[in-house]
Amino acid sequence: MGVAGALTGWAVLASPVGSPMVKTPPETTRVAPTTLALIADFGNCGPGAARVATMVDAWAVDAVATAGDNTYDDDPGCTPFTESVGDYYDSYVNDPDGPRFWPALGNHDYEDPNAGLAKYRDYFTYLSTEADAQQRWYDVTVGGIHLFVLDNDAPDADLAAQRTWLRERLAASRAADPTTWNVVVFHRPAFTSASHPDEVAMRPDAGWDYRGWGADIVIAGHQHVYEDVVVDGMHYVTAGIATNGLERGGCDAELTTGSRLCREGVEGALRIVATAASLTLEYRQPGDGSGTVLDTIGLTR
Repeated sequence: MGVAGALTGWAVLASPVGSPMVKTPPETTRVAPTTLALIADFGNCGPGAARVATMVDAWAVDAVATAGDNTYDDDPGCTPFTESVGDYYDSYVNDPDGPRFWPALGNHDYEDPNAGLAKYRDYFTYLSTEADAQQRWYDVTVGGIHLFVLDNDAPDADLAAQRTWLRERLAASRAADPTTWNVVVFHRPAFTSASHPDEVAMRPDAGWDYRGWGADIVIAGHQHVYEDVVVDGMHYVTAGIATNGLERGGCDAELTTGSRLCREGVEGALRIVATAASLTLEYRQPGDGSGTVLDTIGLTR
């Protein structure tokens, strides 16, 4: 396989299957990089969740974000959110200097016994109500990264409202600071090679012009695999599985069009580092210290 394609005016690297192209970075006043961990499908209180959380702590991140399924209420000893999140990431949720944990809703957060939107909101009380009074979608800036967190389990009318909101907020973000990286996060992937079907309602041909509106990358979860699908120069990443014991299905024998890499059954997390000139995503598996890098995606200006 070769390099996975490039955004217009950007350079893309993707190891282990490519090498970087270099462009002159823009001038900026931002000096320190921003480091973010992004996890998905982790909330079963399993030993793998602890291993991933320990690895994330070793990264000394500015914040942790999720792509949904912050709980799996199939174990009476794993109380939704208070234990499935709090036992591993409480220091980010309840940081004395302000919260540093930014979740997206997944289907298990809604559907599982003893979970549900009300309990999710009771735990994550700090999520913004500016975009949605029920805190289902919101945006937040962490250093050089602007996160746009969506809820693709919302009713159709609310999906339409999110589409309008995202278009407007991405445009405002790009106008306010062209050096900020705009990262869109939701649970069910628009493009996938794994067992659940593609979330076609979140695709560009359904009206979600992520690239045209100013997004830099789209990240989802749900499939319990790590995958990078490149469509029209945009990377659609499925963020793996941040625990053990929830493996299933895996990657299709014939990968979807644009799939650069699909890895199944590997617990891990995304380490995302942003500077004014580059955004680097590494999918890492727990091991000694900061873990083992299994794949890298890079964007440069």
